[in-house]
Amino acid sequence: MDESNEELVLDLGGALGADETTSVQRLTLYIHDKDKDGVEFGTQRRWVLEAAKLLTQMGGGATIMPPVEGTWLNKSTATVVWERPVLVYTFVQPDPFVGLLPDLRKFVRRLGRETNQGEVVVEFDGNLIRVTDFQEEIP
Repeated sequence: MDESNEELVLDLGGALGADETTSVQRLTLYIHDKDKDGVEFGTQRRWVLEAAKLLTQMGGGATIMPPVEGTWLNKSTATVVWERPVLVYTFVQPDPFVGLLPDLRKFVRRLGRETNQGEVVVEFDGNLIRVTDFQEEIP
């Protein structure tokens, strides 16, 4: 039998002496540096810090990736826009995550509205979610 095809079964948490809770679902917010017209809006860092605070409450901590290069197609002008988004992510803890979903909704809508986005992208559990409705909700 070819040993390279065997799957290793290991309780890594137990081997490391970790507690029994494991977070398996990742929530990632993409914080763009340009608006829907490809113009830099200049407040990306403020949005990154606010996103990190919210995600920390949802998962107990957050990771901020350095800016990466990315592109998207501006459908109204048929041009490719180059930008440097920052990704902020956490591995959610179910109860805080569910309890803070209204805050996440408000954040995403405000981000889209105040930075003139065509869409705000959120990735959850391997699924890409495109938010395009940024209307302010009346409480």
